[in-house]
Amino acid sequence: MAGSYYIRNRGKQLGPLSVDKLQAMAKRGRFGHHFEVSRDGKRWAPADEFPELFASGVSDDGDDFDSGGYDDDGGGGSDDIDAPLVDDPSRRKKKSKTSTRRGSERASSTAGGAVRRRPTRGGDAERGGARPSNRSDDEEPPQRRKSAKSGPDDDAPPVKKKKKKKPSIFDDAQQQAPKKKKRGGIMGFLFGGSTGTVEETTQPHLRKLVHINGTLKEIGISLKNLTLVGSGGEKISVAEHDGTGDGPHLLGLITLVAFQSRTTDMHFEPSAEGVDLRMRIDGTLVHLVTIPKEYVRKLYGIIKVLCETKMGANQEVQEGSYSTVSGKQRADYRVSFTPSVHGQKLAIRVLNADNAPQKLSQLGAPKKYVKIIDAVMTQNAGMVLMCGPTGSGKTTTLYSMLRSVDFKSRNVMTLEDPVEYQVDGITQINIDAEHGKGFGEMLPALLRQDPDVLLIGEIRDGISAKIAMQATMTGHLVLSTLHASDTLATVHRLLDLNADPNMVASALDLIMSQRLLRTLCEDCKQRRRPDSDDKRRLGGAVRDAIYEEAGCKKCLGTGYLGRRAIFELLVVKKQLGDAIHDNLTIPQLRKKVAETDFVSLRQNGYSLVAQGVTTFEEVDRVIGVE
Repeated sequence: MAGSYYIRNRGKQLGPLSVDKLQAMAKRGRFGHHFEVSRDGKRWAPADEFPELFASGVSDDGDDFDSGGYDDDGGGGSDDIDAPLVDDPSRRKKKSKTSTRRGSERASSTAGGAVRRRPTRGGDAERGGARPSNRSDDEEPPQRRKSAKSGPDDDAPPVKKKKKKKPSIFDDAQQQAPKKKKRGGIMGFLFGGSTGTVEETTQPHLRKLVHINGTLKEIGISLKNLTLVGSGGEKISVAEHDGTGDGPHLLGLITLVAFQSRTTDMHFEPSAEGVDLRMRIDGTLVHLVTIPKEYVRKLYGIIKVLCETKMGANQEVQEGSYSTVSGKQRADYRVSFTPSVHGQKLAIRVLNADNAPQKLSQLGAPKKYVKIIDAVMTQNAGMVLMCGPTGSGKTTTLYSMLRSVDFKSRNVMTLEDPVEYQVDGITQINIDAEHGKGFGEMLPALLRQDPDVLLIGEIRDGISAKIAMQATMTGHLVLSTLHASDTLATVHRLLDLNADPNMVASALDLIMSQRLLRTLCEDCKQRRRPDSDDKRRLGGAVRDAIYEEAGCKKCLGTGYLGRRAIFELLVVKKQLGDAIHDNLTIPQLRKKVAETDFVSLRQNGYSLVAQGVTTFEEVDRVIGVE
């Protein structure tokens, strides 16, 4: 059977290996049924599920075979598993003689009931030496009184060799691993006293993180090419700490799992036993592992060193940042320590610009919406507002719009709190309200910088709303966000901020509402027939079958894998017209836009349910129950 396999035992992995190699290893006791086997090095199964890898006569424990097993001196085979497997007649002959000799010795011992004597220090009769003794020649030695002589060779019994431990197939790799020096001082306190290699399997939390890392999708990042970069520029290579279980190694494992699972936030929540690690994956917190207290000190120590915060200030609120680099991929992390009953709670926001969609089409926006937005982005003046709760991807969508602007011919500036995505070719400014540089103070200053396109992080009050709309009226293209539940609620929110209705109607071009829905895992989603209530909600999009979540290792048991954005686009001048001046309620506005081609968030969400992308429960969770 063609193909290659990977094997592992007690956390150690080897491969790829051919079928012939594995069969030979099984005969020599180097590979048994208690191992785990994988075809790709990611998905593992018991070796019993691969009978083709074992030659006939292999026992369950992989130790006893038809070939006679190991010799007493450990001569079951070479320690180098990559050496060519040559059928050596001399070795086979020697082994056969040894087995025959032992068989005859055991038979005679059993028949005569004789007990073997231990060899004397000075030799025996076989070497021609005489033993001094106080006994008479007729007196039988004490150790031989209970049995008769079993043969002429009993005076020179063979030396009983101590059975050596059978070598492991991973011994070579372990012996070739570089030995590292012990560490002391402050580095030993922070990262652990020794840099020697330690098996991940020695600690449950390390074993579980390694297992999750091997279960999730491989993304080309490993501990070997991962570097921790502090806020001051200092770098720590995780590869130098691989297998130690210390702070950099543990943080590296957690970082890999965060990359693989598309984590946006990491929460380290202290308890009496240690710290519970939960990651926000696809918008939902998922518990991964509990880290013992002695390892928490090392983990917190390396993070504080990277963030350049005080080591002993455990009763203070501390904030900082650090980065990771792997090849050309860079990710930034915002860190927040907060004191609690059982110790410091740590929250880390993951800012990975490489994972962020670069264009609207990559977000899953309908082509009709993309065409309308691209047309507005070419205008000299106008206003586009994004609305939705925190974490719904508003800033990501605004930057996707911004990238369609020609930076060379237009002056683009942003005012944010804080700047999340750094883009070459535009001027980005952080808000610093503590030093008198809030939105109200900085917006007039930005308008004096002759901007063509202005991105405002958020409209928070009536002053910023008024200045933003005035900028639109004076010939600037303004993009911003506003906290509101949907597009029609955004209009009411602006009016609640005492914005002039005439200015709102004149300045606004587009209002877009956005949510992020978790998508079903393709490996474990289950098909079911829609009931009467499902058909009512689907309306004209009703299908013969819809899908629901199940849960597997690939999706960490959640049933969902990845997220997708849904949108609600309101073209203000076309779909609302002069209704803004009439001070209508939200239900009245909804009835007004229903006469146009307006599609609500819920309708877009239910269309994805009909396509088998998500579930009704997920749509109701994100948007709210009807």
